[in-house]
Amino acid sequence: MTFLKENNSVLIILDREILKDDVDDFIKNVERPLRDAEQLTIIPTNELETRVNNAPSYNVIISVFKQSCPNYETYLEDCLKIMKPAGILIIYESFQEKKNVQSEYDKRISNLKLAGFKVKSPEDIDTRLKNLLLSVYKDMDNVSEIVAEKPSFEIGSSITLNFGQAKPNVWTLDNVVDEELIDEDELLDETDVLKPEASSLKVCSTTGKRKACKDCTCGLAEELSGKITEEKSVKSSCGNCYLGDAFRCASCPYLGMPAFKPGEKVVLPEAQLQI
Repeated sequence: MTFLKENNSVLIILDREILKDDVDDFIKNVERPLRDAEQLTIIPTNELETRVNNAPSYNVIISVFKQSCPNYETYLEDCLKIMKPAGILIIYESFQEKKNVQSEYDKRISNLKLAGFKVKSPEDIDTRLKNLLLSVYKDMDNVSEIVAEKPSFEIGSSITLNFGQAKPNVWTLDNVVDEELIDEDELLDETDVLKPEASSLKVCSTTGKRKACKDCTCGLAEELSGKITEEKSVKSSCGNCYLGDAFRCASCPYLGMPAFKPGEKVVLPEAQLQI
């Protein structure tokens, strides 16, 4: 048995329905690789709870159940507590009374993994020990043999992680590669630094361009052409224009403008004079 070594401490847990005489050959084969017979302990399943509070002391635990284990999850937790790190757990069960054998087996594997065990693959299992249980099981085809390993560390143990000394996040100029930098003065020529003329900054108030639009009313067209805009006089037809919008007619050129004194000169926008 490759999992049994001469210095191992082995615990065999037998179902209460199994007599020790029924597994005599099985026990002898387990005891053979050991250096001393005192390294092997045999107990019934109901005595497992009495050993839980003890320090982990077993390298190998072998469990033989006549039928299936009743409280599987609790049983795994108890075994985990009394096993040494990297210990081996072997479980024999009969699924003869179960309808879906494969489903039960998959559930056992899942419970072992959730408990913290590493399940061995079927290729790593030596079936010679299982064949010595013929006096216990009637149908060996429905007998499950599962071998699992406890992690190589104790449950609840801790270790300090060394992440190394943190390096300060600071820019340094060490090992800077010399590269040719562009001279900023070469990016500008003489025309870029000349002060623009005021005339070149004049734009149309409608289009925002330096060229006056076709029906220019802002005065840019006249200014660019050098022509002087003639002042246009407006004569009131009713004489009430100065009183305000309440007294003005619909076509009054002063419509929308505030009231003014009689005879006061009022300058109208060029656009309003063209209405």
